[in-house]
Amino acid sequence: MKDEYPQTRALVQSLAQQADVPMPTLFVAQTQTPLSMTTGVRPSSAQVIVSEALLNSLPDEELEAVFAHELAHIKNRDVAVMTVAALPFGAAQRVLELLFGPTTGVKHGEPSRASYADHLVALGLFFVFPVWIFAHLLTASFSRTREFTADRGAVAITGNPAALAVALERIDMALADRPSSDLRRTEIAAFAIIEPPFSTPQGLLPIRSLLRRAFATHPPTAERIERIQALRTQCD
Repeated sequence: MKDEYPQTRALVQSLAQQADVPMPTLFVAQTQTPLSMTTGVRPSSAQVIVSEALLNSLPDEELEAVFAHELAHIKNRDVAVMTVAALPFGAAQRVLELLFGPTTGVKHGEPSRASYADHLVALGLFFVFPVWIFAHLLTASFSRTREFTADRGAVAITGNPAALAVALERIDMALADRPSSDLRRTEIAAFAIIEPPFSTPQGLLPIRSLLRRAFATHPPTAERIERIQALRTQCD
């Protein structure tokens, strides 16, 4: 990274100094999906991953805004915060996996085992599933607030809310053309600057907006842009 993208590295280093965070390790993903994300629990071990497509598609001031957003996540320790916040959801998920795993049901013709399994499944549905849903909703809601905070942090670093707003709009439009992106199926989607879209069966369109907003890890891009534009008066 240091030799291949010296200008990008210099840009991030300058922004890191402004944000008062350690210089993160930079990685460029060889993909045509425009994305950027931050990993690493501690600021000293943070990594910023950006796709080659994003580097090639955004002008300098918009790239600056995107990197500032990622550095704001590092400054706020959002990866660590979200890891802890997701623990209840992860625990409920694990219990459901145990209940509905390969040990349930009839095995070797033992009806008594099946009976016990049926009771466990019923208890799991009654107690664990609502906890799983609530934990998922709570984690997603908290994640959305961290994105708003990172947007404000990016504007504080660059003093250029317009650049961040335009960058988010460009990325959102590019991702809209890739509804079947494999990125949406991975755990890293929650850490990307914009959550990749997912396709919804035609029959579920009436409830798509409600479900997507409730379980999304990122706020709607339009809402983010509206809040960013409201910050312009503070920068003028």
